[in-house]
Amino acid sequence: MKHEECWKTSDTSPQAERQHMAGDYVWATSAKTRFRTVSLYLIRSIVEKHGGTIEVDLATDTITIDVPEGEKAECAQEIQAQLGTMCL
Repeated sequence: MKHEECWKTSDTSPQAERQHMAGDYVWATSAKTRFRTVSLYLIRSIVEKHGGTIEVDLATDTITIDVPEGEKAECAQEIQAQLGTMCL
């Protein structure tokens, strides 16, 4: 997703858009958006710690995690432990 697509303004007329400065834009603040952002950050951090990579497909709303074979179980357990505490 492009950085600009995450921003919104209350007035989207061409003239108003020209008048807005970057500081006037607001990031999406819904609980669902915050949870998704934090979840992806945690997953990426854990996967990279275990020597893996993560790819996000916005079209299908899926993620692909690639972790070395010897790290898969520990990585999966750590992701479960972190995300499980977020859902409580």
